[in-house]
Amino acid sequence: MSYRESSPSPLLQEWIAAYWSIDSAVDGALATQRILPDGCADLICDFSGMSPRMRWVGTMTRAIEVQAAGRQDLFGIRFVPGGLFPLLGAPLSLLTDDSAEFAALPAQAWRPPLNGWCDDRDFAARCRRADASLIAAFSPLRLDSMTRLLQRLQWRPALPSAAALADEAGVGLRTLQRRFMEHVGVSPKQHLRWLRFERARQLLLRSDRRSVEIAMAAGYSDQAHFVREFRRFAGVTPGRWR
Repeated sequence: MSYRESSPSPLLQEWIAAYWSIDSAVDGALATQRILPDGCADLICDFSGMSPRMRWVGTMTRAIEVQAAGRQDLFGIRFVPGGLFPLLGAPLSLLTDDSAEFAALPAQAWRPPLNGWCDDRDFAARCRRADASLIAAFSPLRLDSMTRLLQRLQWRPALPSAAALADEAGVGLRTLQRRFMEHVGVSPKQHLRWLRFERARQLLLRSDRRSVEIAMAAGYSDQAHFVREFRRFAGVTPGRWR
């Protein structure tokens, strides 16, 4: 199986995290892959069958195992947290831990260039077509306060509580929760938990620091809390995942 990933145009990086593709030959082998939550929603285009299919995959709150056999030809667009909402025009809570065919939930502000993707199966060419169509769709749109809030959270050295985040945003906690469910598909508390998990996961990936040191660096109250939360998101303990 060949997996590739590419960054979008700089004009799109406030909304799009990456383009990706999976290409595998027909071999009949059954492969199982564990997919961890990444805080994002995706559009997945499947060109493996006789007719292309497009489906949305919403924000995940837990790891899933995906089994695939035979030929795969997938092209995906990974939206940053909150990045899909302006195009979809529907609350992301409709897709949390779930998926939906594109036709069942069409984007109100964007028409994917499906015919072009079918005609040219080169990954770089598909990325260019995605860039062109998404730049045209996003150009009239402005970053709203919720999108800017989500972007700032990514880089904060210390993550606030949901209540403190509501105070910073100048809204009540219920209003913040409603906006998170619309834009991300999960509550602010759940999103903050994922951000902490992702920071810990990156530390596990890039360093050989002890588990207790990683727990403290990522903002967990203690090692037991870290292990418990990591298992909830990844399905395995930090030691086993590492």
